[in-house]
Amino acid sequence: MLVILVNFVISNPQLVDFQLAGMQLPELKASTAVIAAFIVGGVCGLLASMVAIGRLRLANASFQRKLGRRDAELQKLRANALKGLS
Repeated sequence: MLVILVNFVISNPQLVDFQLAGMQLPELKASTAVIAAFIVGGVCGLLASMVAIGRLRLANASFQRKLGRRDAELQKLRANALKGLS
């Protein structure tokens, strides 16, 4: 991966200028702009997935608590039913 990255940087030495919301940004190498965009996109994807995983873990914990309460209620009902048969 490092070899591909170095090859990409060496083969794209041209400078490009950017305008963002009417502001002129300093000139950057084309390879630097592409690599920076790739890294920013990866970080944003990781943050979004961490939020989704957090929500899923909270939902799973809630379901586990509900399941525990239902199991306890079921055991109590079974014990009461067995007492009634004796």
